[in-house]
Amino acid sequence: MKKNILIFLLILQSGFLVIGQEVLSLDESRKLALEYNHRIKISNELISENESNVNFAFAQFFPHISIGGNYNFYHDIDDVKFDGYFLETANSLEEAEKGIFTGTSDIYFPGMEIKLGDIDYYSGNINFSQPLFHGGKIQTSYKISKLARDISVFNNHLQKSDVLQETDQAYWHLVSLKEKVKLVSKYVEMLSALVTDLQNTFDLELTTKNELLKAKVQLNQSKLDLFRTKNQEKLSKMSLCQLIGKKLNSNIVLTDTSIVVNNELIENNYLNKALTQRPELLMLEKNVEISRQEKNLTKADYLPKIDVAGSYSYISEMINMIDSQKILMLQGTISMPVFHWRERKHKVSIAKFRLRQKELELDRKKDLISLEVQQAYFNLQEAYQQIELAKTSMSQANENVNLTKNSFYEGLTNTTELLDAQTFWQQAHSELIDAKINYKLREVSFKKSIGDLGI
Repeated sequence: MKKNILIFLLILQSGFLVIGQEVLSLDESRKLALEYNHRIKISNELISENESNVNFAFAQFFPHISIGGNYNFYHDIDDVKFDGYFLETANSLEEAEKGIFTGTSDIYFPGMEIKLGDIDYYSGNINFSQPLFHGGKIQTSYKISKLARDISVFNNHLQKSDVLQETDQAYWHLVSLKEKVKLVSKYVEMLSALVTDLQNTFDLELTTKNELLKAKVQLNQSKLDLFRTKNQEKLSKMSLCQLIGKKLNSNIVLTDTSIVVNNELIENNYLNKALTQRPELLMLEKNVEISRQEKNLTKADYLPKIDVAGSYSYISEMINMIDSQKILMLQGTISMPVFHWRERKHKVSIAKFRLRQKELELDRKKDLISLEVQQAYFNLQEAYQQIELAKTSMSQANENVNLTKNSFYEGLTNTTELLDAQTFWQQAHSELIDAKINYKLREVSFKKSIGDLGI
């Protein structure tokens, strides 16, 4: 009965522990990091901005139509009065043809008076304008806007690759520290067992106090190392939580703790792959194309521009003055630069030099990335060899500690030799953990160097 109650309590306790924990895989960490990271959010907004620029540039192909209207009211305007007079006349036909009127006729103009008072009227109009030819400027601006949008997309890929690399590094660093906590804990257990055995033999006066103190000093140092490693694990967990947008004190449990090393998955064309999909190169290639289009934009400033426009207007009746009117107007314009003191030649030359600079920068970046990829590949191969050597060292350290332990209890070796063997054992296991984690980090760096992260 007591045994059943104890089992029930253990199950209940483990259930409470699981409730407070949050299981987290590497893929889930990556997803959370991409959702939370502010650089990614900014780059997403930049894509939306450039998409709007593309739509704006496309709208320039179509007519622009506008409507307008107004209402006018003039209060109590003074009347207009013309006095009467006799009309002038010419003395001859020749003078009349010349516009000379010096005589006075017997025809009398009685004069007139126009009553104005309050005047109100309204008008409305519809206008449209359509560019027919601007030297290809509208088409070129549209192409540039699409290239800028592509650059923002590649920038988004670049930001994602940076975030994924940081996340992977933080994740594997935490895995490393968790493994080291287990290793140091096991090392403490080994030393504790040795201290217990030495204490028993010292009590029986079968060993010296010096031998016992050596083991106790080593045990105390290992306990301090365990304390430090646990603190580092906590800080590493906080660092990962910060990257993925979790509270720093979140109790996360990693699931991808097994480190699989497969050095045969690297494709032979990794260098060409890097040159065709690295976001930095793709952005520079688009910048080169933008410079090429800007050169065409400069040429377009000195080509003819042809536009058509039209309007339809309606003006309401003004009482005692004019009747309502309808006016239709069509207009065509053409402009052509003729001479600007060779300004066109100089501006086109400037655009050509800028284009050449972009092309040279692209070639330089390709060389640097090629070198970076080769270095990342060699680092990955070196990390693989480090794992193989660490495995051999660990196997030898396991055998050495077992042999030394047997010899110690048979009285053939002293405490110092056993402590050294156990220290070598601990170091060999720690180096294997470091080698595996180092391989995963180098693997992430290699994938980033060839542009496989963030796509």
